[in-house]
Amino acid sequence: MKCPIDEENVSLSFLFTLFLKSQNTYYKYYLKDKELSLQQIPILLKLLNHEYIYQKNIATDLKMDNGLVTRNIRKLEDLGYVNRQEDNENRRQNKISLTEKGKTFAKKIRNEGIKREEKIMKNTSISRGQLIKQLLEILENSKEFNYKNMGD
Repeated sequence: MKCPIDEENVSLSFLFTLFLKSQNTYYKYYLKDKELSLQQIPILLKLLNHEYIYQKNIATDLKMDNGLVTRNIRKLEDLGYVNRQEDNENRRQNKISLTEKGKTFAKKIRNEGIKREEKIMKNTSISRGQLIKQLLEILENSKEFNYKNMGD
């Protein structure tokens, strides 16, 4: 291992944090000429393969504060990346969808992210797809552990 980290005393959380910081550094560089923030990227990617998603579900799924999601969606709407539409059946809910500009950019950022991850993982013993499956299992196990040991 080339990274000077003591494997015996490091937590997965710490390693995830280091990887996230590295990823964020890349995205900040990638976004330097855009009016977008790092917080808006997960929202765009969440919307990518859906006709629309309710705003409250975006907050829940991305574990983001409702107010933060509202501010980010408003900014994305102002920039022409998303549409916000009041739901006819429940006027307190907003349907959020990507515009064509939003779809184009979200696909571009997704593809750039995948390309970066594949290059990073090129010389490792596990593929990107295998790692994603394992991380999803770890996240689910973590959620179950917390539920069993911390209650609701």
